[in-house]
Amino acid sequence: MKFSKFTIKHYRCFQDMQTLKFAQPNKDKPGSGITFIVGENNSGKTTLIEGLFFRDQQKIRGSERQKEGDSEFQLYDSDNSVQRKLKVIRKSSYTLIEDPKINDSELFEIVPSRRHWHSAASGMMQIEAVTKATIKETPRVAQANTPIAAALKSIEADDMKYKSFIEFVREVLPEFSSFSIGFEENEYIEYVTNEGVRHKSDFLGDGVISILRILCHLFNKTNRPLVIDEPELSLHPLAQKRLFKLVAKMATERQIIISTHSPYFVSWEYIKNGAILNKIAKHKDLKSEIHQLQDYSTYEKLIKRANWQQPFLMDIVAKEIFFHDNILFVEGQEDVGLLRQENDITESVNLFGYGIRGKDAFVFALQLAKDLGIKKAGVLIDNGCSESEIKNDLDSKFPDYKIVQWNKEDIRDKEPREIKKKVGYFDAEGKKKEEDELDDYYEKIDMLNQYFEN
Repeated sequence: MKFSKFTIKHYRCFQDMQTLKFAQPNKDKPGSGITFIVGENNSGKTTLIEGLFFRDQQKIRGSERQKEGDSEFQLYDSDNSVQRKLKVIRKSSYTLIEDPKINDSELFEIVPSRRHWHSAASGMMQIEAVTKATIKETPRVAQANTPIAAALKSIEADDMKYKSFIEFVREVLPEFSSFSIGFEENEYIEYVTNEGVRHKSDFLGDGVISILRILCHLFNKTNRPLVIDEPELSLHPLAQKRLFKLVAKMATERQIIISTHSPYFVSWEYIKNGAILNKIAKHKDLKSEIHQLQDYSTYEKLIKRANWQQPFLMDIVAKEIFFHDNILFVEGQEDVGLLRQENDITESVNLFGYGIRGKDAFVFALQLAKDLGIKKAGVLIDNGCSESEIKNDLDSKFPDYKIVQWNKEDIRDKEPREIKKKVGYFDAEGKKKEEDELDDYYEKIDMLNQYFEN
């Protein structure tokens, strides 16, 4: 079963009914089954995820209920029919009753943000049993005793599964060579690098331990949806990118929910493929709302401006828009640099990582901010006929946002430029030239490739 949405109401910071929308896997599109959950600290991300794991007869605290109504949690299938519903038995009760119910095999697994595990491997458990056990947990449970070592022990005992798992891990940790069940006073997990260096897993960095825990869930073949809470913790940016790429590959067949603070775990490419981004915005520290990006085509013209001439427009810095409120859009990169240099803009304002040029680009940028639930967004543009038209248009389309125009023509003085023709390896449209016109192009590229690959 694939789920389409989850609703929550009258619980903690969620007063009115709010909807979390789930992406649908498509075997031909990497990342299509990823559901992103982003938002600032204390916005309600953990509360939302926790709602997915409430069970029949579980109790909620009186302080968690909203006075306006009774707590309720509903899960819908791909036809938008209610498949699971939890609510308090009656208004005066704190006990949840589940009706209708779904089978345990369809409940969510979770990899919590607290995911350290012990290396001791005193027993053996099939990986399916270990990962399935997490359907009864919540994001706030430490889970330090999750028997990952017992699952790895069962993998070691199966030669085919062992080889497959090693290759799987190497997609994220290229230096990973093998692991085995070592023995001193007790059995334990030993990890070996390509250089033959042996490590007891208790002495590994938190990042490696975290990755192995996540990979056990991804490696297990199941249709259960998987929640990964803050996969970026303790991971180097390069490891984050490798892990995200592997998650995207697995999300062609399985629904995977990622709650994250990292721009390395959000991708426009995957949103285009069908991934859904849900942003939680909390207002006046009281009430949280869930906002979703609309269809990718709404922002496509803005994203397509990130071409070979401007590859940075939607890169890691620009994706900060997913994680901030109070966004200010300006025309160029130098506007960003100079305003930051002087520290004249208040610290509560987040300058968009790069400039945005053109009337349509500003429209798409503000529409994106609106769909993300950003309460305050602004535009600061130069003076001129075209800019005045842009300001009037933006004032009309986005009356709740602040559009400001300088009196001067630019952020800094500029001398007239004489344009001199330059000859390069690509033509004016960015197309690589014919072989006989490329001169030393491949020689220099090979030189760099050999240096980095060796």
